[in-house]
Parts: sequence; structure tokens; C-alpha cells
Amino acid sequence: METMERDPAYIAEQVKFIRKLHKLTQENLADAAGLTTRTIEKIESGRHRPDEQTLRSITRAMQIDVRYFEKPTPEQEARQKAEMERALRKMVLVTTHPICKASDFLSAFGQQHAFRIDTSAVTDDVALETAAAMTDWITDLNDVWDDCPMSQRLEYARSFIELCQDMDKHGFICHMGTHKQQLRQKDRPTLVFTVGLMTLLPKDGSEGSRFALVQLEGGWESLESDRGSLG
Repeated sequence: METMERDPAYIAEQVKFIRKLHKLTQENLADAAGLTTRTIEKIESGRHRPDEQTLRSITRAMQIDVRYFEKPTPEQEARQKAEMERALRKMVLVTTHPICKASDFLSAFGQQHAFRIDTSAVTDDVALETAAAMTDWITDLNDVWDDCPMSQRLEYARSFIELCQDMDKHGFICHMGTHKQQLRQKDRPTLVFTVGLMTLLPKDGSEGSRFALVQLEGGWESLESDRGSLG
């Protein structure tokens, strides 16, 4: 099997292309890949040859093969384009914000058709108990929220913030955000859902807004207005 050279200038163009395709800033891409913005800046300069682990961090975040950074033959380029088109349909960028006060929760929660919950960063058993309680709260509240008066919502929000404060003691901050996704159905109207996201992130560096790339399951796709273009 032929080994292709990974050219820094080519890698730079590919990183810029995929980032702009998904309407990401350098900060967005760095956040999603677990890298620093400075690393993305260096790669996109074309003067820095990233190591294998850095490239794999980017490809994992963007759900593409690491061979994307190798100069392709025309046949390989066609396959890459098809792969990119599929990835574009199946991925959404979600901006999340820290939930520290009852007002933060009230602003972030409600009017969602469904909720995604990501507690994968939590591994400590004691912290997992609190994470599980938060998951239960979100799941239960999503079913009854529309029927609750404002006074009850505020009470629920305060109770949830107590759990957030417990997670803070374990070194994690609760973040929430929303995104839209669509389901095309033959001979039926397209369904568009608003989906909430709750994620628990390590405190270091997660005090402000963060960005998460969400992979959509089944027949769900991102909205065309939220995608870039392959040109």
C-alpha cells in the first residue's frame, strides 16, 4: 500500500476547509478536538507539521478518517467529498453556557422536544452519583416543565443549582445549550426538533461559553441553514 506524504501546506488548507465547512471558528474547532486555539493557528499557518495524535484529535472530533490529510488521487478525492457531505448532514455545533444560578437554568431549560445528556467526563464514583441525580432531574423535568407554574419552575431551578454546586466541589461545571435537527420523511412533513444539551465539563477552562460537536443519530440531520457548503 502506497504511503502518502502529509504536507503541512496541504494539511493547513484541509483544516481551514473543514472548519469553514462546518462554520467553526478556530476556537470552536480547538474546543471540539481538545486542543488549544494556538495549535489550530499553527496548523493553519502551513508552517507547522502536526503530529499524528493532533491530527487524530481533529479527525475524531469531525468524524472523518485521518487519511483526509493525505493528498488524494481523483478517486480518493471523490470518496472524501461523499464522506464530508455525510458528515456535514450528521453534525451540529452547540454553544453551551455554564449553569451557576437559578436564572441560568431558567434561561437554558424549556421548550425542548428532547434532551441530550453527556456525563462521560465524570469518572469518580461519588461525583457520578450527583451526575446521575442531575440526569434524573433533567429527564423528569422535560416531561412536566410545560405544565408547571413559574413559582414551581423556580423551585426546581434552585434544586438543580444545588446539584450543580455539588458537582462544582468535585471539579465539574454544568453546561447547557440547544440545537435544531430535522427528520425527512417520505410523503410526510419534515420534522424539526429543538434539542437541549446538558454536559458536565472539568472546571479548568470551562467557566465561559464552550462549543460541542454533536453527532446526530438515525435519520436525523442538521438544518441546511446551519451547514456550510462544499462548493
